[in-house]
This record gives sequence, C-alpha cells and structure tokens, in this order.
Amino acid sequence: MKKGTQERSAVAEPVPVPAPVITPYEKIAAQIGTAISDTVAQIPGFNDDLSDLPRRVRRTVSTVFLGLTVAAVDASSELQGVNQLDTNDCRDTLQFSQAMRPLVDQLLGAARRVDLLIRVKEARSGRGALGIYNIAQRVALNPNNTHVAVHVENMKAELRRTRVGRQAKVTPAPHAPIPAPEGGATTKKA
Repeated sequence: MKKGTQERSAVAEPVPVPAPVITPYEKIAAQIGTAISDTVAQIPGFNDDLSDLPRRVRRTVSTVFLGLTVAAVDASSELQGVNQLDTNDCRDTLQFSQAMRPLVDQLLGAARRVDLLIRVKEARSGRGALGIYNIAQRVALNPNNTHVAVHVENMKAELRRTRVGRQAKVTPAPHAPIPAPEGGATTKKA
C-alpha cells in the first residue's frame, strides 16, 4: 500500500441518550392532574360512555322551568296520572346541576388563571429573549463570532415562522369599493 492512499475508517462512538429531566413544574402538574382525575372520578356518571351523544348537547329548558314543572306535577293528580315525567329523575338532575355548577366555575376559573400565568411568564421571558436576540445580532456582525451567527439565524428563522403564522390568522381588512370606470361603462353584478 502506498503511504498517501491509506484510509482511516472512522467509527462513531454511540451518543449517550440523556435521561429525561422532570422539572419541579412537571411534578406539580402531574400531582394536580392526578388529584383532579381522582376527584372527578367520584362524580356519578363521569366515566360513562357518552360517545353516542352529539358533540354539542343543547339544553332545551332552564333549570327554573324544570323545577316549576316538577312542582306542577307534584301538585296535580291529573299530571301525575299522565306518567310523562319522572319527577325523581328531574329532582336528581336539579340537585346534580346545583352541586356541580360551582365546581365547573371553579375549574374553569383555575384553568383561565393557569393559562394567564403561562402567558405572563412567556411574555416576560420573551421580552428578555428579544433583547438577547438584538444583542446577538450585533455580536454576530464580528467575523470572529460565527458561532453566534448560527444562533442568530436559528432565532431569526423561528421569529419569521411564528410571525407568518400570526399574520395568516389575522383576517384582512375589507377593501375599499372600486370606483366605476369613467365613460359610461357598466359593471356586471353577480
């Protein structure tokens, strides 16, 4: 073999897979999620199969109307004889609604509050990240800082990607009406 034609076979060492890191926030979220799951499992009917119901179930009457109807059936032997309404089931429904509505409000309020906390933290960190991005752009102008330029390009691409996504969601403003051409020409109406 000639000295200049020797090839070295490079064998890549296996890259160790890092162990997943569980943050304190993930631990808190998992604990709360488990507590919520365990708690709502106590609600009668919560785990029932509701797949045959339409996506949006419309309430046909108010709970006040339902209560008035139960009172009318209880007070009238003629309405009781029709056997059209199970008053015990209606009372159960009223009690269930009355007990669970504050829980729904509390859970929705907690969800809105957690969402607000997420957005506030992301906004604060985002402002700091934009500041660093602006500084990094200036640092990357120095030809000796190519390692920073790579990061700037990645950040720039991500900013462009998220801004394009936001612009696509914004509905365009209605256009001003186009004036009719001069000279008596008419426009066709569809």
